Amino acid sequence: MFEPKRLHPISAVINFVKGLKDAVLPLVAIVFLNGGFTSGSIEWIPILVSAGVLLLILASGFIRWLRFTYRMEEGELRIEYGLFFRKKRYIPIDRIQSLNFSEGIFHRPFQLVKVDVETAGSSGNEKSEAELTAIRKEEAEQLEEMIHEYKQEKWTPAEEETDESSTEEVREKVYEMKMKEIILMAITSGGAGVVLSGVGVFFSQVMEALPLGAIYQEVVDWIQIGVLVVAFTAILILVIAYGISILLTIGRYANFTVFLQDNDLVITRGWLEKKQMTIPLNRIQGLRIDENLIRQPLGYASVTIISAGGSLLQSDENQLRLLPFIKKAEIAGVMRNIVEEYDLDIELSRPPKRSLPRYIIRQSWLFWLASIPTSIIFFPLGLLSLLVAAAASFLGWIGYYDAGWNISERQMTLRSRSLIKQTFIMKKHRIQAASMTQTILQKRIRLGSVRVSLKSGAGGAVAHCYYLNEETVGDMLDWYQPDQKIRR
Repeated sequence: MFEPKRLHPISAVINFVKGLKDAVLPLVAIVFLNGGFTSGSIEWIPILVSAGVLLLILASGFIRWLRFTYRMEEGELRIEYGLFFRKKRYIPIDRIQSLNFSEGIFHRPFQLVKVDVETAGSSGNEKSEAELTAIRKEEAEQLEEMIHEYKQEKWTPAEEETDESSTEEVREKVYEMKMKEIILMAITSGGAGVVLSGVGVFFSQVMEALPLGAIYQEVVDWIQIGVLVVAFTAILILVIAYGISILLTIGRYANFTVFLQDNDLVITRGWLEKKQMTIPLNRIQGLRIDENLIRQPLGYASVTIISAGGSLLQSDENQLRLLPFIKKAEIAGVMRNIVEEYDLDIELSRPPKRSLPRYIIRQSWLFWLASIPTSIIFFPLGLLSLLVAAAASFLGWIGYYDAGWNISERQMTLRSRSLIKQTFIMKKHRIQAASMTQTILQKRIRLGSVRVSLKSGAGGAVAHCYYLNEETVGDMLDWYQPDQKIRR
């Protein structure tokens, strides 16, 4: 692959759609502010401007495709691009951590994939190190194979080389989600809030361009129909948003499968848009087990990888979720086939009993404080705020019973809860920092909290365990020091 190659021509269409997505709200605003398509030459000027913008976006998408080339040469992935000025980006193969593939609605009819090039140094970027918008699957696989072969040739001494049959990569399936698990995960995900927030953002933008004065009276007349209609409409919107969130979750996690290939984890998922993400095993910093208030009583949890490197977008929770929905009792058995060095069959120690009031106060003090003026000002309905404060206190109570810690020779496990119960499993050599936090009041009763940081693509993952014995936190800090044993 030494000759420069272009992306597939469909890249021009994808570039146009991306540019159109960024420009759609300003264009809609221009149409509304102009009062729609009215007669007269002056009124058509904004429409002509909009048409000119669309032609400019289309032309820029075509030129970007025309001027974008890539090739492998002298141990580097070389990319040249630029709309007005020619830019060159040379990425040493040694720095490339993985190639992540995805197939959108524009890719699948033509057997194409989008390739995101991830490097160890791209963790602080908003995007991956480089992106090949649309290339043939065969070319993507060839590119991945060439990178792998280059690394093998460089790091494998000649005397240790074996024949092709012994070095051929074998992709071993270690986990696959069944459709009934995906549906149950979608029902218990609580994703309706995300859909509603997205709808809210869209309408907040559109409302700025709408002729509010003209429609105000119509809205007032409609509201006068009755509170029942308004309430029914609100419930209907919630049900529709909940249904949409279920469909989106099913589409995102359909065909979810985890493979082991050489020294990499390969995760494939997606229905309309197929994605494949590769995570080098040596970049895994730790594991996190999440249990929300709905799934915990049902005995289900999710397992997320804490990984160093990769772009901010690829470090999104949805991307690094290794086991999105699994029975908690099955986690240890599955993980032994993936990262066997992590011990999940452990018993956690609980914080001392004298810390229980502090767990309750930590979760609920703000709600109790707010409930006093709320109850007075909005009496008697304001008294319902006391129920909210009581629920927050209950959350603090179960937070105490869910909290725990464990340290062994090479591993630390910390568990805490806010709304979601989170268990961090970390290897000693992967921990970036460990510290104790302690207020004056906590010091009087010899309590302290431990805070542990891990490196991740999003900038860092932090594990906590609150209100432990002061001596326990001291043992943890001593354990973290090099060549130190736990104090007894």
